[in-house]
Amino acid sequence: MGRFLKLHWIAYCVLVFILSRVIMLYQFNMANDILLHVHSNFFTAMCKWDCQWYLTIINDGYDSHVRHAPKVWKGLANWAFFPLYPLIVKYCLLITKASPVAVGTLLNQSFILLALHVFYLYLKLSLNELNSRFGVFLLAFSPFSIYFASLYTEALFLLLSLSAFYFMRINRPYISALCGGLLSATRAVGVMFSISYFYSQYKNSSIKKAILGGVLSVSGLACYMLYLHVHMGDALAFQHIQHAWGRTGFSSRHIGRQILTMILDYHNSILFLFSFCISIYLIIYKYVEEGMFNLLCILPGVLTGSMLSEGRFCGTLFTFYFALTLLTKKSNSLKIIMAINFLLFYFSYFIYWLAHARFLI
Repeated sequence: MGRFLKLHWIAYCVLVFILSRVIMLYQFNMANDILLHVHSNFFTAMCKWDCQWYLTIINDGYDSHVRHAPKVWKGLANWAFFPLYPLIVKYCLLITKASPVAVGTLLNQSFILLALHVFYLYLKLSLNELNSRFGVFLLAFSPFSIYFASLYTEALFLLLSLSAFYFMRINRPYISALCGGLLSATRAVGVMFSISYFYSQYKNSSIKKAILGGVLSVSGLACYMLYLHVHMGDALAFQHIQHAWGRTGFSSRHIGRQILTMILDYHNSILFLFSFCISIYLIIYKYVEEGMFNLLCILPGVLTGSMLSEGRFCGTLFTFYFALTLLTKKSNSLKIIMAINFLLFYFSYFIYWLAHARFLI
C-alpha cells in the first residue's frame, strides 16, 4: 500500500484506470468463448437496450412522431434520450470512420479517466490521501462500469456532476453552474443539480450567484425543451413519452400490487433502498448538497411507479461512491471487505450483461 501512496496521484489514477479496463477486456474474451460461443467484437456485444436508441439519434436525429416499426418499438420515440452525449458522438464521427458505438465507447473511457482525476481532487477536499485513493479505486472498479463500456450517457453524466460539485466546493460558482447546464442536457435528472447549487449559494448569502447560476444550470434542459416545442409541438415530449415505457405513475386502484411488484424487483429495490439511506447519511453528516442531489436523482424513477433501471440510476452517481468512501474512512477492514465485494460484482455484472440479464436494463 505504501508504494501506491508514494506514486503520484495522477499516475495512480491512470494506473487504476488501465488495470480496470484490461480486466474488463479479459472478462469479455472469457465470456465471449464460454457464454456466447461466438466471436463478436467488444463494441457490438456491449451495445444493448438504450444503446440502440442513442444510435437512432446519432444516425437519424430525433423522431418527428412515435414509431410504428419495428414491433418492439411501436408507440415509442427517442425523445426520452437527451441530446448532449449523442451530439458529441456525432461530431466526433466527422473526424473518424469508426462506428458510432466504438467512438461512443472510447469517448466514455476518456470521460471515466477524467472523472477519476476529478473524483480524487474532490475527495481530497475532505479526506486524507489513503481514503481519496481508495475512493478512486471504488469508482474505477464499479460494477456499473458496464454502462461506461457502451453507448450510454452515464460516463458523461458522472464527469459533469463531479465537475459541477468540485467547482462549487472550491468557490468557482459560474464554472460549476456551466457544468450543471451541460448536465441538464445529458439526462433529465441533471436538472436536479440546480437545487443543490441554489441551496449552496443561498447558504453562503450569494443571492445573485444563486439566481444567475441557477438559471445557467438549467439552460441545457431549457434548450432541449425549446427544440422539442419547435419541432414536435410538445416541450415536455421527453416526459410524456415515458408513459409508453410503462412509467405511468402510481394507480390508486392497484397501488398495493404495484408496490409489491416493485419490492420483488430485488436488484433494483435493494439498490434504491441503500441509495436512499446514503442520501440521509450524507445530509446528516453535513454533506447536504450531495445528499440532496443523490436523493433527487433516484426518486423520479420510483415515482413513475416502476423500478425499471433504478439500480443503474443509483449505482452510476458519484455520490454513491463518495458515501461509501466516507463510511469506510476509519476502518481498513471495511475497506478490504468493500474492495473484495466490488471486484466480485465487477466480474459478475459483466457476465450478467453479456447474458442479457434484464435486471440490468
